[in-house]
Amino acid sequence: MIRCIALLFLSGALASYLFGQHGSLDPAFEKYPFEKWLGETGQTRFHWTAKVSRPELSFHQRLRVAVEVSLDGRDLETRRGNNKLLLLVQITDQAGKRYQDHGEVELSRLDENIQAANLQYTWSAFVLPGDYRVAVAMVDTTSGEHSTREAQFRVGPAARELPPDTWAALPAVEFAGKEEPPEGWFLPSIEGKLQWAAAVHSPAHLNVILNVAPSAPVPGARRVPSGDLSALLPTLKAISETGSPSVSDRVELLDLARRKAVFDQKDVRELDWPRLKDSLGEANTASIDVHSLSDRHHDAQFFVTQVRSILRASTEPCALVVLSSPVAFESGEDLEQISLEALPSCHVFYIRYQAPVQRVPFERPMGGRRGGRMGGGPMGRTRAPLAAIDQLEGTLKPLKPKVFDVEKPEQVTKALAEIEKALTGSSGHSER
Repeated sequence: MIRCIALLFLSGALASYLFGQHGSLDPAFEKYPFEKWLGETGQTRFHWTAKVSRPELSFHQRLRVAVEVSLDGRDLETRRGNNKLLLLVQITDQAGKRYQDHGEVELSRLDENIQAANLQYTWSAFVLPGDYRVAVAMVDTTSGEHSTREAQFRVGPAARELPPDTWAALPAVEFAGKEEPPEGWFLPSIEGKLQWAAAVHSPAHLNVILNVAPSAPVPGARRVPSGDLSALLPTLKAISETGSPSVSDRVELLDLARRKAVFDQKDVRELDWPRLKDSLGEANTASIDVHSLSDRHHDAQFFVTQVRSILRASTEPCALVVLSSPVAFESGEDLEQISLEALPSCHVFYIRYQAPVQRVPFERPMGGRRGGRMGGGPMGRTRAPLAAIDQLEGTLKPLKPKVFDVEKPEQVTKALAEIEKALTGSSGHSER
């Protein structure tokens, strides 16, 4: 069976782009007659394929596609001593604008068993609905040999739940760079901005609290390795991109395990990523001080105090969005609900991320007997893990929060639509 070596090198962060009427042009293309190559016959016979994945909505609230190249490793083995294999990708929109990116494979650093493998190379790009043409070229920079592929693809219309004008200011295509988490989750190099609250023309306050403490464990489940922040960070970024100068944003990150606000930014027009990234590093350190451990029964009241402080600093109309995975507090925790005294009437939304979990084998205890068969091993069946316990919602109950349990980006889209209605006043104020 052929082993597949995946090399994901999304080089948007490495290229310099020229934005404007031509789309997004990559200087790497200037050295090669790319358009001429597309019409050539008799090109080098590399054994490779290229395809475009089905568009999917991401937690950035933008449609995302992958351009995937698969190259037979036997072609690479014969070129091991050469310099580089350059890959060029160009997506052309229906208006004729070109969006380009490139990547490189160091031929001298190939896996020793590359001849028995396929090398996979993937670009990721945000796209708007429309018709596109994608062209990919592969170039041996030592010999000059090259090969090209072209294809058409279509991106369907936007989700109905998206507020009007959410994508109005975005480019048709924007390549996402290859970055490790947490940059790979937040994508600070992306320049396109949402404007989901563009319809808000009167002053309004939007407060967002992100709980960065680890989620509650789910009995009998194995968490997806990427963790909850892989969804919560892009969701935070999307919510902060209101596109309305009338909306005053405030974003706060809480580490409930240490009872500490690790990040606070007021009047957000663009999130301060360097400072936010530092705060994530602080929150995710392995050690918790002795004082925090000995005083864990106050975690819930710390959260309540922070919510009250943020709401009291707000003027109407206002909205509070809490982003968190389920939170189970320690035994003996003070779970007293928030007091409404001296608080403005704000809409409260709780976006609770439920990370995907894997089903686990169901095992019968040793020595059990059913149907004349001794138990003790997996019986070929699986059981669904128990739902995660969440006690954070209960502390917010007097505020009558609208709770959104989300596993997929489409569920966040529905929450955004409700928040937009609250900020425009079209859904009225919450009654307490």
